[in-house]
Amino acid sequence: MHSWNQGYITDINYTKGYYGTLNPLRIQLCFLSQKILPPKINTACELGFGQGITLNFNAASANAQWYGTDFNASQAHFAQNLANISKAPLKVYNDSFEEFLKRDDLPQFDFIALHGIYSWVSEEIRSQIIEFLHKKLNIGGVCLISYNCQAGWSSFAPLRDFLRTYSHYLTPLGKISSERAKEGLNFINALIDLPCSDTFKNPKLTSVISTLSKMDSSYLSHELLNENHTPFNFLEISEMMGSAKMEFASYANFADHLTNIQLLPEEKDLLMQVAHNRAIYEMLKDLMFSTSFRSDYWAKGVIRLNQEQALEELLKLRIISPIPFSKVDYEIKTYRGNFKLNEDFYRPILESLHQNGIVTIGKIKQDLEQSLQREVTFAELTESLIALSNKDYIKLVQEEEYIQKSQQYATNLNQYILKQSTQSQEVIHYLLSPVTGEAISFNHFELLFLFASTLSSDPKEWIELVTQFLKKSKEKMIKDGKELSPSEATQELEKQAHSLQEWIPLFQKLKIL
Repeated sequence: MHSWNQGYITDINYTKGYYGTLNPLRIQLCFLSQKILPPKINTACELGFGQGITLNFNAASANAQWYGTDFNASQAHFAQNLANISKAPLKVYNDSFEEFLKRDDLPQFDFIALHGIYSWVSEEIRSQIIEFLHKKLNIGGVCLISYNCQAGWSSFAPLRDFLRTYSHYLTPLGKISSERAKEGLNFINALIDLPCSDTFKNPKLTSVISTLSKMDSSYLSHELLNENHTPFNFLEISEMMGSAKMEFASYANFADHLTNIQLLPEEKDLLMQVAHNRAIYEMLKDLMFSTSFRSDYWAKGVIRLNQEQALEELLKLRIISPIPFSKVDYEIKTYRGNFKLNEDFYRPILESLHQNGIVTIGKIKQDLEQSLQREVTFAELTESLIALSNKDYIKLVQEEEYIQKSQQYATNLNQYILKQSTQSQEVIHYLLSPVTGEAISFNHFELLFLFASTLSSDPKEWIELVTQFLKKSKEKMIKDGKELSPSEATQELEKQAHSLQEWIPLFQKLKIL
């Protein structure tokens, strides 16, 4: 008989992360860029929601009725408590996927999200997930599925197996999994430093280990110590999703759309030779980028549009920029490194957003064409929107009725999170914008300053309040790995207070404050 966790790490809770790919609004831009009609999403579900941060923020966005299940009772309780605070109409369950599948009180869903689940569960549970998608996803509905990709994980697989074995057998049994994962990774790092590692070491492997070494130890235990960890190639996922009558619709990660920016001409030519076969195309693309993690939208039937139809729908969408114009740069980070965007093309877009606040993409296209004195093609427009979305320089805006419904839920959540930031360092590092239906991340100091700004309009008082919070919690200010002296700390707080003054009007437009 399987234990209740079925091989999944449960001695510590999952990290308090937020994942924008699960925001239904993102589907609109991603689908239209692929000339696919986005579905109307009224009901949505997240399977394996972890701490339920994304689930709660999505529910508080009020653009769909959300349901979610997670078999970890502590995580389900945490998620339910957040729902009680926001008062958003969220249905939280503590069912296994098998139990959830057997429920007769669930609606059919327009959107089902699976983030960080599929690669980390057994084949039996994956079959239950596929059956759930087959039975509970509406015709035309969308599934977001993220998974570890074979192309980028294959070189690390032997070390992952060694690390898991080391952590299980050579670390004290009384230690929690996060500590055991960290010890195992430290041992791997010691191995990598030895001359013998040159026999199997490569740049990708070194990069993966470096990235893991910087990650939160709680996340590491989930990533590295689970009994099940299966990286997939695209064909395998395609066959499994196909058994639930689903087809690939679009990438959910914006960087995956930017092939044209990232690849050399000869690489694009090779891809085009296999473009008629989606599975081979995606597998080749993953090899080219050494992709280690994929997030994709799959649909139970799609309506394909011609370019004129897709453009007509695209121009109706509204966007806003969540960054002050003075903070803008034109460098974009991709899988292949950093690239410089064409400032002559991108600057008019950002200027229009800065001047007008919320604007339609139709207005953006009009202003851009006026600046360039030429017509802007569909491909140019969608690539620029995706590139700016990848930089978090633009966000889609919800319909007005959803903004109004979301406002009180978001206020309840944000006020709670800001207050918590003054009482503990173990806080949620996100605040919700009812305008975009999406979260914005903040570090602890930024949260403290934002809370102070709700108590006073005087930046000097913000500094005094934050200083009091820090003294109360006995928290030290660290910069570049060095603890700041009292005078240096004061200077740093003054800089942050000055910076916040520029951001506050924007946060007010986003209705975060």
